[in-house]
Amino acid sequence: MARGTLGKILNGSFRLKKKRVEIRLLQWNILADGLGDDGFLATEFSPIFESADTNSKGYAANDFMKLVREAKLADTASGMTTKFSKLKGEEKKLKKMKASAEGYEELKESVAKLKEETEKSELVKLKKQFQNSPQLEKVDSEILHWSKRYDRLKRIALEADPDVITFQEIDHVQQFLVDKDFSAKYTCMVDSSKTYKPPNYTENKGNDDLSPDKYFQHILNSRAAFAPKSYSNAYLFRSKRDGKASDIDDDGCAIFWKKEILKPVELGFLRVPSDTEKSEAVLALTLQHLETDMTFNVITTHLPSGDEPKKELERLAVLNNPSANWTARRIHFQGKDWKEVPYEKGVHFVGVTSYVKYFADRKDTHTIFALDANSRPSFPRIKSDSSSSQTNVWDTILQDTGLESIWVQSSHLQRTGEPHNSKQPFVVSVNKMRGPSSNQPSKIGEHQLELIDHVFTNGQLSQLVTSVDLKKK
Repeated sequence: MARGTLGKILNGSFRLKKKRVEIRLLQWNILADGLGDDGFLATEFSPIFESADTNSKGYAANDFMKLVREAKLADTASGMTTKFSKLKGEEKKLKKMKASAEGYEELKESVAKLKEETEKSELVKLKKQFQNSPQLEKVDSEILHWSKRYDRLKRIALEADPDVITFQEIDHVQQFLVDKDFSAKYTCMVDSSKTYKPPNYTENKGNDDLSPDKYFQHILNSRAAFAPKSYSNAYLFRSKRDGKASDIDDDGCAIFWKKEILKPVELGFLRVPSDTEKSEAVLALTLQHLETDMTFNVITTHLPSGDEPKKELERLAVLNNPSANWTARRIHFQGKDWKEVPYEKGVHFVGVTSYVKYFADRKDTHTIFALDANSRPSFPRIKSDSSSSQTNVWDTILQDTGLESIWVQSSHLQRTGEPHNSKQPFVVSVNKMRGPSSNQPSKIGEHQLELIDHVFTNGQLSQLVTSVDLKKK
């Protein structure tokens, strides 16, 4: 909704104990290029007309958003949103089935019937009504298009001048690394002699670079502080749009650092358990401050999205799930080369928080955990399989890792997640709404104005950078 990068920005300044070294961090979910074409709305182009016809009706941006919300409420009340979800699930099943398989024809008929029924949706009617709107097309071409977004986010990052950047949903690692201006200051390659290349996918998935049995070795061999989501929707959608472009990549989490003051000494990944072909991992990087030799750890990840209680349970299961099979591998810089070194004997990870705590407990170092949690501090507490009492993502991270939130350290929130100042009831890190052309009906019309991006640390002091001046030449 707000013009800019449609990402979520949070700058933090961390004053660490040893010699009081200050580290500036930029935490940012930049919205993957492959996921950007999802009907996001904006207020820049108003009024919004139904078409270019001079007689077409126009609506103020806020009035148009009201139309979207009303259509979504009508579809929810009529059960149409449930039918959309069912249609999506059955289409996935049909795609995987062979035409000769038992039940194929019945499923095909069910999909056809659901498609016919969902055509009566108020959201579908609204989508057709505004499908030729010049203003909505401008949102796509002038705000959402990757070339526009990349220029803006690069400018913001360079002007903010962070020492470390934690990205989520980055699917253009190669572009950042070859960009002359950006790469002059930052890199995510622990081995500068290596050149980053996107993964190779083939029709035979067993030969893919990121097939389940090759995932770990590929990301370790790449020597990049990048944890991709294999077989991601970002890769799929960009492939359909851009054909066989050489830079098509999965989205994932990455850590970039300022080369002139920091150097990497350890790179690790914690793989999230999966019973599908898809893989993703938590990313951990240990950096050394060149002037003082002080080391600190940076961990980043991206938790599942969704506002329903079941989605919070999914997120909690990623944070702590002793019954799942968690695996972690790492490489160390030794002498003149990077070599794989197993984690210490007896170290056992049962989720993201145990992985973070492993680093937080290291002596003579400090830890920063930056993530898109997709969960606000006030998210209703819920009982999970691994907790003895009701909890949420915010509580679990604080309790399991022993780290502090920079939102608490900077006096924006109390440790409970409640506002520190009642006159300023909440802080936000995301402000967006999807319109009727979104491919995610369940998220259409939801004004996501909330705090879901977080940074936790055992540094003793943090301070927010509240603005970046882009008017400087």
